[in-house]
Amino acid sequence: MKLVEPEFGQAFEAEMSALLARRFRVLCAAWGAALGVLLIADWLLWWGQWRLLTGNAAAHGLQLAVLGVVWMKARSAGPREEGLLRLSHWLVVINAAIGATILHAAHAQPAGLLRVGYGFLFACVILPWTPRQALHSGLMVWLACVLSRLLLEGREWRLGLLAGDALAALQLAPGLVVCWLRTTRLGRRVESAGLRRHYEEFHRELFDARRLHEALFPRERTTGFIRFTYRDQPRLGIGGDLLAAHESPDGSLSLILLDVAGDGIAAALTVHRLHGEIERLFAEDPNRRPREMIAALDRYARLTLAPHGVYATGFAMRFDRLGSVCWCGAGHAPVFIRRLDGTLERLESSTWPFGASEGVCGGCEEQLALMGAGDVLIAFSDGACEWRDRQGRRLGYDGAEAIVRTTRVDDPLQWPAAFLRQLSRFRGVLAEPEDDVLVAAVCVGPEASAAAATGWRTGRFLSATARVTGRTAKATRTGGAA
Repeated sequence: MKLVEPEFGQAFEAEMSALLARRFRVLCAAWGAALGVLLIADWLLWWGQWRLLTGNAAAHGLQLAVLGVVWMKARSAGPREEGLLRLSHWLVVINAAIGATILHAAHAQPAGLLRVGYGFLFACVILPWTPRQALHSGLMVWLACVLSRLLLEGREWRLGLLAGDALAALQLAPGLVVCWLRTTRLGRRVESAGLRRHYEEFHRELFDARRLHEALFPRERTTGFIRFTYRDQPRLGIGGDLLAAHESPDGSLSLILLDVAGDGIAAALTVHRLHGEIERLFAEDPNRRPREMIAALDRYARLTLAPHGVYATGFAMRFDRLGSVCWCGAGHAPVFIRRLDGTLERLESSTWPFGASEGVCGGCEEQLALMGAGDVLIAFSDGACEWRDRQGRRLGYDGAEAIVRTTRVDDPLQWPAAFLRQLSRFRGVLAEPEDDVLVAAVCVGPEASAAAATGWRTGRFLSATARVTGRTAKATRTGGAA
């Protein structure tokens, strides 16, 4: 009979063992008190009827002696579960056999299962027997009563007697029901305590894992020529989204967004592997371009993640101090540049997700865009497009673009928080998040006050970026030929 889940089996056995050690002494004390009362009742009820008095007193006195022997044996053996279970079993069976034999001989009629098996009911009520253990002892008590009646009465086996004996066994049912109810309640209590303990341990481990996961994310930049902020909102406290940042020796800033398929701890473990690979790649070459990062991460994913059915999307960007941004995406959600006048420029991925196809490096294209003062680049993970409202409608890429197009903020660096607020309004209070969400915003150029003081000119900006356009195109052709 299954009382608890397998993972809580040891805790259940330990609880049963401790309870048996306490309850066995209670059983012996209660049974001894009951036998003492019965001995006094024998002298009061059967005084003058010496045959009945002798038989009843002998039966109860002998049962009390057996109880004393078992008590001394239990004290010498110690509180071991197997020993106490064996002693309690034989205590019940032997006392039932003594009562059935002597009382039947004294009264010249069967004593009845309840009269000689009251010790079985005592044990069922007091001891933490499982239903199987109680059934084993109950059947032995019933068999002792049947055999004593057959031996003393000398009757042959007949169908009527067998039917009566079988019906008499139903008197064991109350004790079995008591054992089933108590062990079921004990099993539920053990499972509840185990689940609560496991939840507390898991919560502590998840908190520590969350701190390690957050340590992977870069520190936000709210001042300087290249500024960025982000908000990470994992669905299960820890998730599969990552923003990695690296500053090259020439002052340019590389940002890489990763979104591992799935969420929770499994996705977070994959993120840690990818983050380690990103750190290694930048350590080998601090000036790696987005196309090179995407190709290297795709190769890493095909070799280590794809064989296990794990895939990811990514979007690599590189911002320089001339206001240009070159990018390359691998199956990632589109990134938007929101101009100062409210118009949008959509930056699309140019290849498949990491590990999804062979030879992605050959089809990986690096593209270039220009950003001016007041422009903001808004990037988000694929999870934002997977969220649904209370009617089950998915936001999708078009819905995310609508949020970017219609939302107004005072400070461009407030875009991550504003995007999440709009996403929560779309989802509704009662709906559950569908996936992890990471939102990032990047601004390039002097801050508003600095731009006014230094006379930042659009023409100067475009003339400067025209030079970097030629260098970028040449680097792209060289990389493609390689």
